[in-house]
Amino acid sequence: MLDNLETEKSNPKTQNLDEIDIFEILRIINQEDATIALSVAENLENIKNVVVNCISAIKNHGRIIYVGAGTSGRVAVIDAVETVPTFGIDSGIFLPLIAGGEQAFFQATENVEDYEEGGKNDLEKSNVRSEDYVIGISASGRTPYVKGALSKAKEKGCKTALICNVKNPELMKISDIVVSLRTGPEVISGSTRMKAGTAQKMVLNMISTVTMIKLGKTFKNYMVDVKIMNQKLEERAVRIISEVTGLDKKTCKEYLIKADMKPKLAILMILSGKGKEFCIEALKKNEVLSEALKTLKN
Repeated sequence: MLDNLETEKSNPKTQNLDEIDIFEILRIINQEDATIALSVAENLENIKNVVVNCISAIKNHGRIIYVGAGTSGRVAVIDAVETVPTFGIDSGIFLPLIAGGEQAFFQATENVEDYEEGGKNDLEKSNVRSEDYVIGISASGRTPYVKGALSKAKEKGCKTALICNVKNPELMKISDIVVSLRTGPEVISGSTRMKAGTAQKMVLNMISTVTMIKLGKTFKNYMVDVKIMNQKLEERAVRIISEVTGLDKKTCKEYLIKADMKPKLAILMILSGKGKEFCIEALKKNEVLSEALKTLKN
């Protein structure tokens, strides 16, 4: 029952919300938001297990498929889309499915979340395979659209996970791992676009980022596989190469051009002192820059 969900209960700290001044409302929201990180911290072990499965899926040529409705779906889209320029991966490796499709990202279409068949159909249309890892996102832990997608995923032999904001969610029966972010009653009762949505975004950021780190998409704390799609990203790439190698930016830009605008390749060429073709072959064998560097120095 919806009435029994933690995310739907009235918050005793905000029952006179419409009677207090603006600053006090902001202070209360800020205090409530401060509890979000604690709910995430309680789930680090389960989040780690999700990351391990993500790494395994991608190594086996599978995808990470996020499934959500409303705010949960929009949060999924934001995280998935940003993995492309940040880590230089192909679009679709992190694939977001949102109830109602692309239109639902820009316009509220709340009724579409009620159709279990919609989730099943959207996952089927994505050509889901057993190698894919399907992660449902649902504040209530019961969204029919997400249920349909997770059910279909299990039929196809996929591993599944659920990110929710309640204890003992209904969908835990079809989820191998449950990340239960118990953010409690919202400042405005039932408005899960607030604490619940923020917690979901934090966790998706953690999942995608750590997955990419462990797949060699960073060197130290630099995004060395950044995809250069505009002037800002080109300048960032040159700066990264310069900071990693210690060379001046003019020289680093020259190396970046020689490396076909691939920062990781440019860095490997500089640090190893080897030619472009040697470095390309080394990265084919091992995408982790530190490991590729060791092979070229031996």
